[in-house]
Amino acid sequence: MRIGVGHLAIAAAVLSSGVQAAESDKAPFYQPPQLFVMTGFIANTTNGTWGTDFVGSGDWTPQKQVAAVADWNRGLGKDYDPDKELLAFKRAGATGIIFYDKWHDGLVGHRTELTSYMTERDLVGPTIRAARKLGLKIVVYYSVGLDSNPDPRFRAWNCRDAQGHPMGLAFPTDWMSFYSPYRQYVIGHLVEILKLHGPVDGLWLDLYTQPVPSYDAYTRAAFEQRYGKPLERGTRREHTEFEIETRREFLQEIRHAVTAVQPGIALTYNGSGNPDMAAPALVDRVDKLVDWFSMEGHTWAGIDRGAAGGHNADRPSEVGILLSSSWYVPMEDAAPPPAMTVDEAVASAAWAFVRGANVYAALTPGHAGRFDQASDVKLLGAVGSWLGQNRQWVEGAVQYADAGILRGGVAPELQQVPAVSELWPLTYRNAAPRGVRPGDDLDAAIRQAGYFTELLGTAFPRRTEDWKAYRMLVLPENAVVDDATARSIREYVRAGGKLLAFGNASRLDSQGALRGEFALSDVFGVSLGGELPGYKRLRLDPAAGLTAQIRVNPGALRVKPTTARVLAQWDSAGGAPAILENEFGKGSVLYLSADEISCAQSPAFVEELTGRLIGAPVVKVKGARQYALLMNRRGNDLLLYLFNRSTGSRAYTESAMVPQSLDPIPPEPVELVVDTRVLQGVNTVELLSEGRTARASVRAGETRASIDAAGSVTTVRLAHSRGK
Repeated sequence: MRIGVGHLAIAAAVLSSGVQAAESDKAPFYQPPQLFVMTGFIANTTNGTWGTDFVGSGDWTPQKQVAAVADWNRGLGKDYDPDKELLAFKRAGATGIIFYDKWHDGLVGHRTELTSYMTERDLVGPTIRAARKLGLKIVVYYSVGLDSNPDPRFRAWNCRDAQGHPMGLAFPTDWMSFYSPYRQYVIGHLVEILKLHGPVDGLWLDLYTQPVPSYDAYTRAAFEQRYGKPLERGTRREHTEFEIETRREFLQEIRHAVTAVQPGIALTYNGSGNPDMAAPALVDRVDKLVDWFSMEGHTWAGIDRGAAGGHNADRPSEVGILLSSSWYVPMEDAAPPPAMTVDEAVASAAWAFVRGANVYAALTPGHAGRFDQASDVKLLGAVGSWLGQNRQWVEGAVQYADAGILRGGVAPELQQVPAVSELWPLTYRNAAPRGVRPGDDLDAAIRQAGYFTELLGTAFPRRTEDWKAYRMLVLPENAVVDDATARSIREYVRAGGKLLAFGNASRLDSQGALRGEFALSDVFGVSLGGELPGYKRLRLDPAAGLTAQIRVNPGALRVKPTTARVLAQWDSAGGAPAILENEFGKGSVLYLSADEISCAQSPAFVEELTGRLIGAPVVKVKGARQYALLMNRRGNDLLLYLFNRSTGSRAYTESAMVPQSLDPIPPEPVELVVDTRVLQGVNTVELLSEGRTARASVRAGETRASIDAAGSVTTVRLAHSRGK
């Protein structure tokens, strides 16, 4: 449920009797909120911060890489004291460690019998022992898909393109065929780690994927055995199916091998959970096999995308944030500088915690193995301190939302939900696919307008969604609407709900195919007449009360109103209907015949339409800085979080800049305005971080309060004081 119209006290009574989000039975060691550190020793043989200058200047050659890594390996971690460094992490608030073993270059971090290509000293074993001694959880990282071991046998295991050349990535390393003996090599390493140094809590697999198709002899033979024909004669669908099955079977084999040594060990891979509602077959057969989801965040948009399902996932999820300016250990003994200010580190991590996810903070030591206590570890400590102060409010919280963004009901055998841009081949014919995950762009646009949203629909539900509690539903174009979902939407609107829909909304069936008519044509009050060609400019009906515009010449459908009222038309396209409003039962609908991408890129336009359906945002912040808002409920508490988006460091600017100062940003006075016509009864504003109540002004329809907003995150409790 979500708090909608009605007295807060009454709503709170209902909420307190509702079902709280239950703990997952998967990866029990990782129930959120938790703060992990991802760290270890991966190579950078120059002073660069990313992988493009990995082996120095000039053209890359295999011989150059071998020599450069050998130089880098010499004396690596000579001063590394895992007991000391991990203790510093624990004191900073970390609850666990993800430690690198083999990275993409193939260099192994533990004493192995399977290759001579390893670090000078065993870095993995002592770290595992130190973590166990300190009571920290320990997860081992292992790069599966890539390897650049100089041993000639690895060259024979490469994935190959159609011309027979090895298939690489941006890094100087090659994809390895999962059907070659490399498969046993990977499993052998994972088993070896557990036998030598276990137990550990989990294994974290990186780049767990394969190129499609790969023409190496091993993959060719496996494909022909499965499909009875050469790889070249396989269809695109068969190639994708083969890649999914390859990953499913290999992951099952890995799990069987490691659980034989350590029953109950947890597994994940980098990017798991991301394809939810976009690639159903992959999710159903691969992602469901992992015990927690892991997604790299780093930028604000990435952190938000990775944490979006945290509140409702049936297993823990984590979001990665790089606190250092580089993943890679340099040739110098000094650790890389930090990438963020203290405030940005706290705001970035807190965004994930508040949305129900765990965080791993990536830190990088210097070549000798020492971490910078005055910068990176300081940032970690600031994040850990915030979590310690707010844990009681974050644990068990459920997200508040005004608008639910529907993502549909997909069939598990569907390989790929069409991207929004793919539904408009004439408009976006020269562009890469955009709008892959249903609702992401609309979600961002509506939140930018000040509304609270939640993505609805997942292959991994932890609790039942109650649509009646949302003030509005939004139907993206590429949400898959099967018959059952269409009936549910119809009944939601009939009972008084509000619906906002775009373009091809409700045309995709459970198999991802376009219907010849909207599944919800009666709800929209329109019938479909095909795509609308030609130049188009939005012309608003002066009597409609709308003023915002979208870009000229978007993609659009030709529709005919049946019961809907036309609010805007397309000039230069015969005056075809553009925006229509329909009353259906007790509810109302706004339908836009324009493509969703054009609409989402016009925040003022989306804001005006949302406001027409449900009114202005329930909370407004007036201050000099830019703020992003989240709101949760936990028991009877309604918790508002103000995130400062004006901190100027990498996760805000997306620029990989190194901040000039780590000093905290001073607070600024802001005014909160709460719409009590919706959140009725709110007359108390309490700053939880300071443990004091702000002075509030209560008047008809709103409560105002002046507070000092922190440079990172401000936590506020909105409450109803009885007797006032």
